[in-house]
Amino acid sequence: MSRVSSKDKYVVKVYDLFRKKGLNMTMDEIAGHLKLTKKTLYNNFNSKDELMRTVMQYVLGDVEFKINMALSQGRNAIEALYLTSDMMNKSLTEIGPLLLNDSSLYLPDLKLLDHTNRMSFYSRIISENIERGINEGLYRSDFSKDLVTLFFTSAMAKIYAWNGSYKFMKDPYIFHSELVRYHLEAIVCEDGRNLLKEILKGRKQ
Repeated sequence: MSRVSSKDKYVVKVYDLFRKKGLNMTMDEIAGHLKLTKKTLYNNFNSKDELMRTVMQYVLGDVEFKINMALSQGRNAIEALYLTSDMMNKSLTEIGPLLLNDSSLYLPDLKLLDHTNRMSFYSRIISENIERGINEGLYRSDFSKDLVTLFFTSAMAKIYAWNGSYKFMKDPYIFHSELVRYHLEAIVCEDGRNLLKEILKGRKQ
């Protein structure tokens, strides 16, 4: 069994603190909440910026791991996409609006909420799901894969535009589900449409 470093342990503790308090804290305040000395924090992280980035990279890695797990459990492209959406929603709910909002303010270059970049993790998932669905005979092939990926991920990014209004996040599960259905209705072939109806029926039960 590999040993967990003290730095890794602190990352988990700081993440829990950030979820509750946000990122607008000094290193003194962070150390105080965790009952550590500031020196201990600086022995593991050179600055608050490094601490925030390390924690948020941990968060991103965890989200991507869970989404990949959901993808692997999908028996077909349609089911996989719904499982991915469910896992994304669950993960972002766990992170919470406070930390998501502060991340966009303090660490905008991490692009935690930007799914529209063609190289982003979520864009690759949608693109690969389209390819999978076409190969499985569930999706049509007579559309621009790049544009459809952009349409979907742009809508995803809009959900997480944290401006305090909560316009789209009052019930993110409904938004996710409707977005996935809207996306799939546009690209499925006849066999895919029949399977989609079965999956939707099962999700309502």
